[in-house]
Amino acid sequence: MRVTGRLFPAGIALVLSALRAGTAAGQQEVRLTGYLEHQFAANHTDSGWSPIDYDRLRVDLNARAGRGTRLSASVVYQLYRGDTQVELQNLLPDEFDALAGPTTFELDDEHFVNHAYVAFAPGPLEVIVGKQYLTWGAAWVFNPTELFRPKRLFEPTYEREGIGALAAKVPLGSLSDVLVAFVPDGGFDESGKVLRARHHVSGFDISALVGEVHESPAPTQIGVPALAMERRFIVGGDVSGELFGLGIWAEATWSDHAGSKWVEATVGGNYTLRDGTLLLLEGFYNGRGAWDDPYPLSQWLGRFSGNYRSLGKGMLYGHASRPF
Repeated sequence: MRVTGRLFPAGIALVLSALRAGTAAGQQEVRLTGYLEHQFAANHTDSGWSPIDYDRLRVDLNARAGRGTRLSASVVYQLYRGDTQVELQNLLPDEFDALAGPTTFELDDEHFVNHAYVAFAPGPLEVIVGKQYLTWGAAWVFNPTELFRPKRLFEPTYEREGIGALAAKVPLGSLSDVLVAFVPDGGFDESGKVLRARHHVSGFDISALVGEVHESPAPTQIGVPALAMERRFIVGGDVSGELFGLGIWAEATWSDHAGSKWVEATVGGNYTLRDGTLLLLEGFYNGRGAWDDPYPLSQWLGRFSGNYRSLGKGMLYGHASRPF
C-alpha cells in the first residue's frame, strides 16, 4: 500500500491457477489464466485527502489448434469504491479554476473485453483479426512508436488494452518479419494504417515503421466540441538489445499533424544486480511539449484526451525493484 499525492496506486495481485487441456500430440491446447488485483490510493487535493479503492479481475483464454491457428481473449471487471467523483479543477493549475468550474467526472465500474483475436497461417503469411495489441518498442513509460491506443493517464506503465484491427505478418526469418495493419475507424481514408519491418542483427532487434492515424486537434476551451479529425503522418523506428550485461533500448518518431511537426524519442537502459535488484533509467523527449510551465490549456486538454504523452518537453524516469 502506498499513499501518494496523485492517483498512482501500488497493487497487490493474486494469480489464479491455470487450466490446461491438450491432445497427446500437442496439436491442440486450451489454457485459462487470470488474476485478482486490489489497488488502493490516497489522493491529496485542495479539498484534503480522499481514498480511491478498486478490485480488478481479469480472465484470459488462449487456445491453439492445428495449422498455426490460435485464439486469444480476455475480459476485465474493475469495481471502484471510495471518492470516485473527480473534480476537473483539482487536475488543472489554479489559473484555470474559473474555466473548469464545477465540472466533474465519475470513475465508473468497468467491464470490457481487453482483447479478442484469432490468428491463422495460410502458408507463410499469418493473419490476425480482432481486438489485438499493436504496440511496439521496449520503452518503460512512453512509447513513441505506439500509434493507436493512449496509455492510462494515471498509470502509464500499466498493462495495455487492444484495438480492433486486421493485420498480416510475413516472417523473413526466425526473428525478422514485415507487418501491415489496418485499424477501421470511419471510412477507409480516416482509418489507421501502419507498415512495420523488423530485423534481428548481432543481438539487437531493429525496426522501422511508417503509418497514419487521424486525430482531432486539442480544444482550446473546456466544454467546446472537438474539432474535425485531421491526418497525422508518422515515420519512426526502435532498437533494443543487450550490451555488456546492460539492457538498452531507444525509439523515436517524427510526426506531421494539423500544420505541426515534431519529434518524440525515448532512450533507456536497465541492469540487474547479483541479488536480483533491477535498476532502470529512462529519458523521454517530447517535441510537442514545453520546457517549463505555464502550459497552455490546449496542452492540458490534449493530455487528458491522450493525444499528448506529456506536458513537458523533457522527462526522466527511474525505477528500482527487487523480488522477494
